[in-house]
Amino acid sequence: MRKFVISVLSLVLVLANTAAQEPGQSKVEVPVEHNWLWLGDTPYILNAEVSNTLLKKDLIKVRILNDIGLTTQSVTALETSSKVRFRNGKGKISIDISSLEPGFYQVNIDGCDPFNIGIRPEEISSPQDKQPDFDEFWDNTLKELAEVDPEYKMTLLPEKSNEQRNVYRVEIKSLGGVLMGGYYCEPIKEGKYPVKIEYMGYGAEPYIFDPSSEPETIQFLVSVRGQGIFLGTTPRTWDIQGLADKYSYYYRGAYADVIRAIDFVTSREKCDPDRIFAQGESQGGAFTWIAASLDSRIAAAAPAVPFLGDFPHYAQIVNWPMGEILAEAKRLEIPEEELYRTLSYFDVKNFTDRIKCPIYMSFGLQDPTCPPHTEFAEYNQVKSSKQYFCVPLCGHAMWLEKSWTKKRTEWFDSFLFPR
Repeated sequence: MRKFVISVLSLVLVLANTAAQEPGQSKVEVPVEHNWLWLGDTPYILNAEVSNTLLKKDLIKVRILNDIGLTTQSVTALETSSKVRFRNGKGKISIDISSLEPGFYQVNIDGCDPFNIGIRPEEISSPQDKQPDFDEFWDNTLKELAEVDPEYKMTLLPEKSNEQRNVYRVEIKSLGGVLMGGYYCEPIKEGKYPVKIEYMGYGAEPYIFDPSSEPETIQFLVSVRGQGIFLGTTPRTWDIQGLADKYSYYYRGAYADVIRAIDFVTSREKCDPDRIFAQGESQGGAFTWIAASLDSRIAAAAPAVPFLGDFPHYAQIVNWPMGEILAEAKRLEIPEEELYRTLSYFDVKNFTDRIKCPIYMSFGLQDPTCPPHTEFAEYNQVKSSKQYFCVPLCGHAMWLEKSWTKKRTEWFDSFLFPR
């Protein structure tokens, strides 16, 4: 059993380093039980261990906040005091959290920093808020995209290639004639190969695949317009670009780029059209959802810590990006109701009921950028086969979690090499 050690002087984030203890200060150790996710039947008990040999405290105060409302007026879901049971200078407390409704919560215990837990996340209700013309809007967008000649341009990068796979820099014209593309890695020998499309995170640095790493696979790292290999000198504020109108909003073009990436790989002779997989973290996780939602050519998808979901609740849980979006709307004098109506056309939760392929989502329970609630708002709309993977101590950096990389590889391999 792992234990999570934090102190009152450390940073608010759960993953911050433990601060030095002041004389007489309590220290609390919270074992990671149930992945800090409680499922199924109650009772639900949160256990903690208290070490304060210099100051004997009989009671430890506990306050649990609903994540909806953390940026505005925090909603207390449970407030109690737990009696410490001391033995040999060590104390234990047990907190009954059975009364909590499905959702995610911030736990505040005397002697430790706030951290997040989840209660039956698949029962979270965050209904879609599609506008009446939502499907028509996206059908027309895809038709408009189809009318744009992609003019695929591939530039071989000999110094990045080897005897197994060639690496190319790719440029493609997408919606509105705007450039997107990425780095493409393809086996040299003849044959049909599975394809892994990887969508990049918000402002992430592009990288080139090791041509020796997956020699029997085609890989495509996708840079959407203005990002990645197409990053210009403009500010990295894609979330507010064109915010005044659903037709001009940045993510209309970016979501079209997601689909154009699939157009590109299927144009390649070595692509096996029945084995196209999508993956990505953060913004790339959102794009992975979009790929699986809008394009039936995706055979399976693994979104990690996905972005751009459940905008109304997003604004109530964390400050970015919604704080930035709300400020821009105010500057442009866009009424809040109109703003959320525009955003609803790009809210990932309004797409995911379209998905037909299997889904494997991962999330960090302590994520301060893409809160788990917003991710389950997306996940819970999916009607196809699905599963999720929780890393309880992870914030947003799922790409650093080797356990997720291993799980995702094994999951994709189950389609590549079925038993």
